[in-house]
Amino acid sequence: MPRAARFFIPLAVIVISVSGCADRPDLTGRVAPVAKGTAWPTLLPSDQLTVDADTDASGTAQTAKDLSARAAALRARAARLAATPVLSSTERARLSAASNG
Repeated sequence: MPRAARFFIPLAVIVISVSGCADRPDLTGRVAPVAKGTAWPTLLPSDQLTVDADTDASGTAQTAKDLSARAAALRARAARLAATPVLSSTERARLSAASNG
């Protein structure tokens, strides 16, 4: 028998034995009682579950306008971030020397 098994098997037996002595938690008042005569809920097909929140054209147009404005702002931010290098030339040289060397 491996040395680790000689240690872990008795430890597992002790832990399981001690956990069996613990009291069950009191769940009184935390779980709502279910009436025995209540019918089970009916399941709906998935095509009935998908409903669009905005069905009118004005809401869709406004949403598209908002999304295009947000996309433009994100593109501008990406262009600003891409224009500024993350590493200085000294740091880039150190990194290149360390990775090649």
